[in-house]
Amino acid sequence: MKPMLRIVLSVIVLASMMLACGQSGETASQDAVNTAVAGTQQAQALAQATVNSSALTAMPATPTPGPTVEYVNLTEEELAALIDQSVAEAVAATEQTTTAVTTTTSDSTVTADEVDYLYDYYYYADYYVQTAEDLMTEYYNLYGDLANQMLTEMSAIESELNQMNDTLTQISTSLEEVNSTLSQGLTLAQESIDQLNTAAQQAQTNAQALQTQAQDMLSVLQADQQGRVDQLSQIQPNNIPTDKIAALQSAFDFIDFGKTAMGDNKLSRDELTNLAQLGKNAQAGFANFGGGGGPAGGPDLSQFSGKFDEIVNQFARGQMPQARGNLGQFETSLGSRPGRRP
Repeated sequence: MKPMLRIVLSVIVLASMMLACGQSGETASQDAVNTAVAGTQQAQALAQATVNSSALTAMPATPTPGPTVEYVNLTEEELAALIDQSVAEAVAATEQTTTAVTTTTSDSTVTADEVDYLYDYYYYADYYVQTAEDLMTEYYNLYGDLANQMLTEMSAIESELNQMNDTLTQISTSLEEVNSTLSQGLTLAQESIDQLNTAAQQAQTNAQALQTQAQDMLSVLQADQQGRVDQLSQIQPNNIPTDKIAALQSAFDFIDFGKTAMGDNKLSRDELTNLAQLGKNAQAGFANFGGGGGPAGGPDLSQFSGKFDEIVNQFARGQMPQARGNLGQFETSLGSRPGRRP
């Protein structure tokens, strides 16, 4: 009986061992599958990280402020060209920022290093937006009282620039939230990534709108300037000098008014109109009494008849440095001032 019991027990033990071996084999096989899947996923993640890293290693050059510019020494056209350039740079930098965000979040994850990368892009865009805004402020200060069509154009550009700046701020806010989450060791929610992407897409849309709005700014400027010149050309003399001394004095009145009006480094439309009126009066006096010799003596003023329109048109076209210099040279050319009549 005992031998039989031993045989039965042996069979049971052997069966248990075989069953255990079978289960162990299945477990080992499943572990291998899991390991392979995990390895594939890791490889894919590393590949995507490599793509993201490659896209982000071409970092934008760090903006470095150039030499200080004395804007009063620039013409209106030169200042407008700087605005046009800075707006184009702001658009390009914003588009690079949105591309960086899209590339970084394409794997639905964001790391702390990637947040640092994105901040660099954001600072790059923010710098050029601020530069454009500062240049526009300088334009308003120097030419806002003189411009007409350009005020409408600049206002529209400023509106688009502000909207783009707002969405860049939203990107910055989203990055701060992401960075805060990661620094606490918490899992980043998909909602946070979606919020970052939404801000980037809106910034891209605003950048394109700004680019479209600003593309004709320089042509608007030319039309505005020509409009000023055309308007001033309609002015006729209303107080013609009665002799050569009065004609010479009227020229100095023109010069004095121009220098006083430019004391604050800008002209209003009223000041420009008044200057043009004085110029027309003096020009008529030069035409009537400008010849050399005669009882009054003095220089031949007729050679300077074209100076009034030349200087006024320079002011009208926003060529302030040239107009100021021309005004000073004109004063020197006229020689001594005649005495004021009682």
